[in-house]
Amino acid sequence: MTTKLFTRVLPLPLLAAATAMLMLVGIACGGAGEPEAASSAPAAPATAVSQAPAAAAATAVPSPTEAPAMMESKDIDKFTVMVTTQGNELFNSKYAAGENNLWHRMAQVWLVGGSLQDGSLVLDPATGIASKWEIVDDGLAWEFTIRPGIQFHNGEELDVNDVAFMANWSITEEAAGVSTVRIAREITNREVTGPDTFKYTFKEPLAFFGAAVSEVDNTAIGTVISSDYWASLPLGQTIENCTPVEVCQQAEAFEENPDPGLPGPFKVMSHRYEEEILYERFEDYFLRDQRPFPFQSLSLRVVPELSTRVAALQAGEVDIIEADNTVVNQIQDAGGRIVYAPESVHIWINANGCDRETDNDGLPIMCHDLRVRQALDYAIDKTKIQALYGGSDAFQIDGMHGIGSPSGIGFEPDLGPLPYEPDKAKQLLADAGYPDGAGFNEGRVFPIHTWTGAGAPLTVELSTLICQGWKEVLNIECEVNVGEEVSLKEVQYAGEIAGQYLVRTNENTYDGGRRMLGRYAREGAYIAYDTDIAAKVLAAGAMIGTQEERHQAYYEALRLIHDKHYDFTPGFLNQPYGVSDRVAGWTPWPLAPYMSALWTVEVNQ
Repeated sequence: MTTKLFTRVLPLPLLAAATAMLMLVGIACGGAGEPEAASSAPAAPATAVSQAPAAAAATAVPSPTEAPAMMESKDIDKFTVMVTTQGNELFNSKYAAGENNLWHRMAQVWLVGGSLQDGSLVLDPATGIASKWEIVDDGLAWEFTIRPGIQFHNGEELDVNDVAFMANWSITEEAAGVSTVRIAREITNREVTGPDTFKYTFKEPLAFFGAAVSEVDNTAIGTVISSDYWASLPLGQTIENCTPVEVCQQAEAFEENPDPGLPGPFKVMSHRYEEEILYERFEDYFLRDQRPFPFQSLSLRVVPELSTRVAALQAGEVDIIEADNTVVNQIQDAGGRIVYAPESVHIWINANGCDRETDNDGLPIMCHDLRVRQALDYAIDKTKIQALYGGSDAFQIDGMHGIGSPSGIGFEPDLGPLPYEPDKAKQLLADAGYPDGAGFNEGRVFPIHTWTGAGAPLTVELSTLICQGWKEVLNIECEVNVGEEVSLKEVQYAGEIAGQYLVRTNENTYDGGRRMLGRYAREGAYIAYDTDIAAKVLAAGAMIGTQEERHQAYYEALRLIHDKHYDFTPGFLNQPYGVSDRVAGWTPWPLAPYMSALWTVEVNQ
């Protein structure tokens, strides 16, 4: 019997819930930061990415509520966190998917490590599987030196063969994640080059690849599992569109008991799908001294209802909860505290197909005209959106729809959201041939699509604000269509709602190279294929010079994308977390849409 993408790799009681999640996997977007290497990297040739400092990154912004007086921080038996959702909860990176991938973070190690140094995220050769990496072969290849001494949870040592196994089986066009597929399409060769070295070769230079396989990115592309443990597993059912067949047939058994093949800081002790994963600290974790994690076990609970999470925090049943800006005052008024993770997600206003003149029905696409695209953005009052989300602590009018962030490479202040200028918006629309909205969209309703949540609270209300602005300023007959996430993404990526705007979130990123490539620089790009942008993006991707040179190359690409204005943003959200009195301190990473850096937690007894 053949089954599709892991609808059956989880234990049988979990199949119904898993199947729904996996429908989303094939169209998921994602990917977070790509900083340069840490200054502590070993000396390397001129082509090595190892020495340049990263641009300054924002640090976590605590709420004005004071933390309790800190006592001596000691280990505690159990630490509990609650999240809204966390993807499909698969532990193999070929089919894992989810913007909040905390379940992976607790049990895995990435090929390239990361750290927060002086407020900046950097790629760090001290914290990942690779102790060194170099860009070689005239910029076309990345070669990694594998660190000795990393143990899987079954006691076996991780080596280059494990890296090769995942490179060949997981990072392919068969993968579920769009980000993984995009990377796989650029790879021309994967090879073991020595007893502890592995090399990826690409069609063209990819300066962002190091971050794509790092822990600062928001994917599992760079994770590694034990090839020996995988090979020891029994065969299960055949998985459709998955090769080699026998390797794929072992995936079901792996997901039933992934722990022995994982090398991360915590062992997976029990897993109740979409309810709770219980972890126990792995004392032989290779970063145990640098990342102490002051708790013996971690309960990661999925609690979709916000009110239930808040009530649990107030009752002292949980240590950290994923909150949102609608309950910040409620938590603080009850004596709780808020910690903000900066630059977590941005609001993304995007349309597929603005590079086309007509849609699938032969009707003209309004956003094909640059003046229309700019008019729509100038007509949005960003300060109303900021007020909707509770002010500047929660929402900042800054950034560039997830390909450029204040903490990221290439971003400069002139790349931020367009200001609210209604008169300019009206003139641009008139110049495009639609004075006071006359004849716009041939008199048909101009829809804005979204779904409830859409990665952040109040997205329906946000979409309504945008729609009202277009009506009031531009006299456009606009309406909000609240649909279902999977269906909306499917029809958008298929070009069935070409020229119609979708309002959603996407996580911010340090290095937008991979996203720029997928959105604008390849035929079939899912926003708009533009040859002018493609030239700038490919030049930025090929830049392997100094940090300053890479910053300038990225700025030029971002500047042109901003000028073309195929998609845009009013700003980004800082993610609020409610923390209990037991949490004396915590420094989450910027640009992370999950509870990051939990090893920085300091606890009171």
